[in-house]
Amino acid sequence: KAVVSTQSGHYGRGAGDQWVWAGLRKTKNNDGSDTSMKYKPEDWSWAADETSPKEFHKWMRKQPDQKPEIRRNGVTLLQNQMRINHKGHWDDTFKYKKHPYACDYQGKYIISANSKTWSQSKAECEAAGLELAKVRSDAEVKEIIKSADYFLGSKADSVKVWDKENWIWLGGTDEEEEGVWKWVDGSPIDKKIMNWRNPNPDNAEYIKDHAQHYLAISRDGEFDDSFDHKSRHRAFACQCPGT
Repeated sequence: KAVVSTQSGHYGRGAGDQWVWAGLRKTKNNDGSDTSMKYKPEDWSWAADETSPKEFHKWMRKQPDQKPEIRRNGVTLLQNQMRINHKGHWDDTFKYKKHPYACDYQGKYIISANSKTWSQSKAECEAAGLELAKVRSDAEVKEIIKSADYFLGSKADSVKVWDKENWIWLGGTDEEEEGVWKWVDGSPIDKKIMNWRNPNPDNAEYIKDHAQHYLAISRDGEFDDSFDHKSRHRAFACQCPGT
């Protein structure tokens, strides 16, 4: 699973945000003496395990070109790192370039800091080929709290219990039948792991024509039933495939 960092900028040929760093770099014959420009897989390796990409590659036309850059101090820089554009094409470039980067993420949850309503959050996860997250055990409660620290940063001491910064949307709802909580895939929620924040679940209806049918979890692992309403924008967690 690849998780990509975000970075502001402009799109366009050569623009920073058109590219994402990947973990492939040239580790052999990278002193600039080979001017053949012929791609040799055995010269490149993945940072994670030092293996070669072998026959698979997606280099852009006439890439990798290993074009050097000679600085005023006489130092020669070579394009020994690989980046990927939005079409999945590869390019070799210099390590001083600044781009978003992709991590080989092994966790269950990807958490977005972009505050959305519950239904918007569900749609965002689905658009990425994921689903709004499930928490099915005490261990997963701990994992999603840890994931929140990673994706959102540590919770500030100034954040209060009911501040939106303290809550993350999950894929739970009792919209079909009051009090019967299910995940978005229809599987039942184990009530034993639902550590409700007092006085919840209260199913309050103080927003006209809206009831609290949608599940959120706090940065401390407590649950809240809340509204799918424009006044309730929160971060949200997506479930990684196969987890």
